[in-house]
Amino acid sequence: MRILFVSGIGGDTRRYRCSHHQQQLALRDIDSALYEANDPRLYVEATVCDVVILHRVPWSPLVADVVDVARGRGAPIVFETDDLIFAPEVFHRIAYLDTLPPDQAQRFRADLAGQVETFTHCDCVLTTTEYLAEAAIERGKPAYVQRNACSAEMVTAAEGAYTLRQQRLAQQAAAQQTGEKAPVVIGYFSGSGSHNRDFATVTPVLAELMERYPQLWLHVSGQLDVGGPLLRYWDRIRRAPYVAWQGLPNIVAQIDINLAPLELDNPFCQSKSEIKFTEAALVGVPTVASPTQAFVYAMRDGEDGLLAEGTEQWRAALVRLIEDPDERVRLGEAARRHVYASYLPEAAADALVATLRTIVEQHAPPSREPHGLLQTLAQDMLRHLERKEAEIQQLERQLDALRDAQAQWEGTGGGQGAAFWRAELQARQQQQQIVLRDILARLEQERAGRSSQGGGQG
Repeated sequence: MRILFVSGIGGDTRRYRCSHHQQQLALRDIDSALYEANDPRLYVEATVCDVVILHRVPWSPLVADVVDVARGRGAPIVFETDDLIFAPEVFHRIAYLDTLPPDQAQRFRADLAGQVETFTHCDCVLTTTEYLAEAAIERGKPAYVQRNACSAEMVTAAEGAYTLRQQRLAQQAAAQQTGEKAPVVIGYFSGSGSHNRDFATVTPVLAELMERYPQLWLHVSGQLDVGGPLLRYWDRIRRAPYVAWQGLPNIVAQIDINLAPLELDNPFCQSKSEIKFTEAALVGVPTVASPTQAFVYAMRDGEDGLLAEGTEQWRAALVRLIEDPDERVRLGEAARRHVYASYLPEAAADALVATLRTIVEQHAPPSREPHGLLQTLAQDMLRHLERKEAEIQQLERQLDALRDAQAQWEGTGGGQGAAFWRAELQARQQQQQIVLRDILARLEQERAGRSSQGGGQG
């Protein structure tokens, strides 16, 4: 079995939903490939894959061609998402839109509309939580859950950070024996600027507790508005920029309590997975989280973390951990054991393979005969070339204008400026030709292989 991942978005979401899955598949000797959604090499990949996974991919002519070719050879098309981006009726609740300038917000909405279109063309959905799966089913798509799991690289990074964590705990224990009140650090890690409203749900409680406990500190990483009642305690608030995953374990190891508050009445918050819990648990740090479906699934309240809803529960949970260092250790170590048992690549690999085999069994369309498939592919590639030719012509017109502008600026009458831009255009055309020649060569190989397997028929 060969799995083709096509991704329309980068960052941590691609890492968790594509790269981590590739690592899990490799553990079971299953081949896979990952491409950007605009890569013309997808034409070839569509002819050799058994499953196509479209990870947050907006619909486009190229994607339509890939779906057509892959479905023609009997490969099911899977829509992959870790967020509620197939429900346009609730897009107004996306907090991230509030952080964007109008032009960027417009492009973001257009991208979402394209992803909704892709959703409609897929056979089923692969996602991160039961909440998202249920939402997809309500919209007529069979759905499967593959939870976000850690990678081997994350585990390696966490092992070193865990050693630092033990050193911190030893220092705190030594201070406690002398009667000192060692600093207690509460941490919140915001991956984007979309969590201001989530953090605001616990801001009053945090301010109250920072007033009550002089030894209490707050560490905030990423884009986040920290203001209001917390401004009084600015000298005990550590601000840090967004931390990439490679460096995150060392930062998390320096805090004592991890926060994961979410707006419970927001469907996009209900869609979030439990990675804030798992990433902290890798280094033995306990989490206090809102009781969304994902956190209720992942955390055993009072055993390996604490769930809190409303001011009273948040206050009680945080006081419990601030005042009892042994409780922090107990919950953190239990969380670490849980994650090591259930969220590492080996644990996730079997579940992923089983899910993909189920998808193939239940959703694979009937395949077309090879000759018809090659005809479809040839037609699709011809349309792609025509689109590229139109793009090149448009680019040439733009370059003409740029050449004229540069020539006027240089006072050369167009000689030097024209030469520069002509060379630039030729380089791009040559790059396109190389890619297309590679595609055609691989297609010829594929056709020859099928002819030999089929005894020359077709």
